[in-house]
Order: sequence, then structure tokens, then C-alpha cells
Amino acid sequence: MALDKNLVTMCNWAMREGGVKFPGGVNPGVAVKCYRVAKQAITFLKLQDIREQLDSLEENIALQTMVAVYIYAGLRREEALWLTHEDIEWDWGQFGAIWIKAKAVDEESWMSKTGEDRIVPISSQLRVYLDRYVKAVEKSGPWFFKTPKSKRWDPDNFSEWLRDANAQNDLNWSCLDFRHTFGSQLAMKGESLYKISRLLGNSPEICRKHYAAVMPESLMDSVEFPTEKEKKMAGKAKGMGDAEAPRLRLVVNK
Repeated sequence: MALDKNLVTMCNWAMREGGVKFPGGVNPGVAVKCYRVAKQAITFLKLQDIREQLDSLEENIALQTMVAVYIYAGLRREEALWLTHEDIEWDWGQFGAIWIKAKAVDEESWMSKTGEDRIVPISSQLRVYLDRYVKAVEKSGPWFFKTPKSKRWDPDNFSEWLRDANAQNDLNWSCLDFRHTFGSQLAMKGESLYKISRLLGNSPEICRKHYAAVMPESLMDSVEFPTEKEKKMAGKAKGMGDAEAPRLRLVVNK
């Protein structure tokens, strides 16, 4: 809700419940002007960028796999850092699934940003990285992705690790860029905003705001005028429809 609407609501409550009186009996929040805020453009990776990013981490299997999860599953930063081994359902669907759910581990509790659990299917591309990671990394402790001391990653420390690794290859993409890559690539493929919102754990309105412009059915083909040939074809089709339409006779009983 915008700030001006919050002020109006607050003043209405004060007048109604607290007996507050404003000059002229007018809610002062009504006079507050709402200023336009510049829209921030999202950043996402193109297909060649995805390959460059993942190839740059070839020697770091753990970080490469974590980045692959952010790109191919669209998880929020903390959602991946809080994954346990039990959250990966290897036999669900064709390639498995990731279960984002509230949990309590080692006397710490966590839930997703929206507080809702969700299932994110594992794609064929992501399954390759996950299989390689599981074979290469020893399983110790509850965390699927862990620090060298088998602890859960602190979000800021992980971001610094990613930032330093990318800086060595003149790259600067972040976890948020990877998440937007998931949404944008699916939108460009033609998936519905409703499905994308379910996978990302966002509202359809948020997804429309971020990804509607890159959907193929947006306005890309809406600027072409009909040609003379198309007009004639449309006219013939209409004439055939009229000729084939049954004629009704109105009978009036006197």
C-alpha cells in the first residue's frame, strides 16, 4: 500500500477510535501527494551468459552447483542456503523436485519469505549439476549446501564468496539476477505468468510486473497491418460463412 493511503487510513482510525479532531474535520492525509518512483529494470542472464557463468565456476563444484540451483530453480538466496538433504526429492516427477518448506534445524527455525511451502521441479539441466555435486561432496551434517566446516552458509558470507569468485572472471551477477533469469527464461519460452509465480513463490501481479514484457505473446506481432491478400481471404471466408448459414423463415400465426 502507498504511503499516502497509509496516512489516510491512520488518520481515519485516529478520528474514529481516538476522537482526534483535525482542523475543519478534514483528514490531512488526503492532501498528501504521491510521488512517482522510478521503476527499476531487472537484470537476467541470456542463454550464452548462463553458460559463461557456470563454465567460469567449473573448478568449484560446490559454488557452481549452488549457482545452477539459483538459475534453474529460481530459489531465493536463503531458500537454497537452508536446504537440507531431506528437501531434495530425487524420485518425484521426471528429474526430482526441491521442497521449499518451513523447518527447524539445530534449534534454528526458518520459513520462506511468504511463509508458504512450495515444490520446484528439478529440470534436466539442473539434475546434471546436482548428480555431479552429490558424487563429489561428502555428506556430513543436515545441510545440502554447507561451509567447509559443515555449517549452514551465512547469506552475506555466501554472497561475498560468489562475488569474489565472479570478480576473478570479470563477472558481477548476483543471486537476484539468477532468480530473475529463471522467471525471464520461462516467460520467453511461453510459460504462463501464473505457473511462473507458483514456481517462484511470488504473486501473479509481481511476475506480471517483472516478466510480462519478455513474453512472446506480448505485442511483438501486433503492429503488422493486414495485406490486400489477407483482406481478400478474410472476405471470401466471410462470404462462404454467409452462404452456408441456414436461412430462417419467420412464421406468424394469426
